[in-house]
Amino acid sequence: MKRPTLYLVLAGLLAWSLPVGAEICTIDDVPAATLLLPYFEVGEGVNTLFSINNASASAALVHVTVWTDQSVPTLDFDVYLTGYDVQTISMADIFEGNLPPTADAGADPRDTSNPNDGISNKGLISQDINFPDTMGPCTAPYTNPELDNFRLTNLIAAHTGNNAPAYGGCLGANYGDNVLRGYVTMDSTTQCNLLFPASANYFSSGIPDNRNILWGDYFYVNDAQNFAQGETLVHIESCPTPSVGNGIDECPFLPGEYTFYGRYAAVAGQDQREPLPTTFATRFLNGGIFDGGTDLIVWRDSKTVPTGLNGPYLCGAANRPPWFHLNQTDVVAFDEQENPEDLCFSSDVGSPPLGGGPTCFPLETQRVSLSGDNVIGADPAPTASFGWLYLNLNSYVLGISYPAADPAITQTWVTTVMDAAGRFSVGFDAIQLDSACSPQDIVFIP
Repeated sequence: MKRPTLYLVLAGLLAWSLPVGAEICTIDDVPAATLLLPYFEVGEGVNTLFSINNASASAALVHVTVWTDQSVPTLDFDVYLTGYDVQTISMADIFEGNLPPTADAGADPRDTSNPNDGISNKGLISQDINFPDTMGPCTAPYTNPELDNFRLTNLIAAHTGNNAPAYGGCLGANYGDNVLRGYVTMDSTTQCNLLFPASANYFSSGIPDNRNILWGDYFYVNDAQNFAQGETLVHIESCPTPSVGNGIDECPFLPGEYTFYGRYAAVAGQDQREPLPTTFATRFLNGGIFDGGTDLIVWRDSKTVPTGLNGPYLCGAANRPPWFHLNQTDVVAFDEQENPEDLCFSSDVGSPPLGGGPTCFPLETQRVSLSGDNVIGADPAPTASFGWLYLNLNSYVLGISYPAADPAITQTWVTTVMDAAGRFSVGFDAIQLDSACSPQDIVFIP
């Protein structure tokens, strides 16, 4: 009696297998070609979890890259997803040498009598195929721990800001607390590969594809304080193939236009990924039940390629990347009576700054407390206990001349976390006020 209903449900799912698109140059929670985990932490009692989901009945291959907080890539691996598949990844597992075990149809040692039983299971309406292994058999399941002690020791050193000889020096900021920090990108790809997106031929070889089929979320888990925050990953859409009347004026991205991976694709539009916004608004609370205050998680783009002086580099404060510190245009706090207070204004909006005001978000990714006592960078601490922030994080970067219309435009992402110390916590994305496609570079001068 229930079988016709099941068939109707399956038919509906198959009809839905082409993911719904959204407006290019607006970052929204729709299936995308690239996902960004804007920041992670792994340390004593702290971990970061994230998931990669396939919104399509078609199988997907996802290339995962781990980056330091100064945008130097340190590790990459592939995750195979059958149709409608999901893979959850713990960053603590990664730093113990364990990579997520997945396998495409040819590499999966499943029971031939039960094709649904394997490492990467195939559901009733899910595709399970083979992906090309042109750069190594990376669709085979990893034998964990996949990373040997030498590789793991250097990986940990790189993400704690210590000397990592295998990489040639230091690759990240050193807070002195041995907490692992960085961010993660996930790209839909056409073939297995062992290249970083920063590699010269990653995009020119046609490795990433333009299918907007990935979605995901992430959690910061704090066992020490007994709470967690969660949000969706940043969903970065690829421009669809242009066609007459598709109503998407921004597509395709042309050479010289700002794209998410533009700095690694010779600013030639090869990645076809929409850029992030440049200005945001968000609430802050530092009182009442939210006695733990407000933190901002801020991902930024230095628009430089991590080679040579950009990393790895000799360890020590005098040998940081040439763009450090990343500057900003204007950060203003408004209290609940609309009184403005400049927190991070600078008359010199170049990176690195030559003078002017303090730099509040100096790294390519960081977690900054609005209560002060930040180890790296200034303390953007509002006088008021409650209000909202305007964040204009555009900045000229030394030696960078794109986008041609305004080289000061720099994409960024902001997430807000509010804590009631030891009781509960919430996290949410800040409000986008523009896009790097059409920036609103406004300065408030109280």
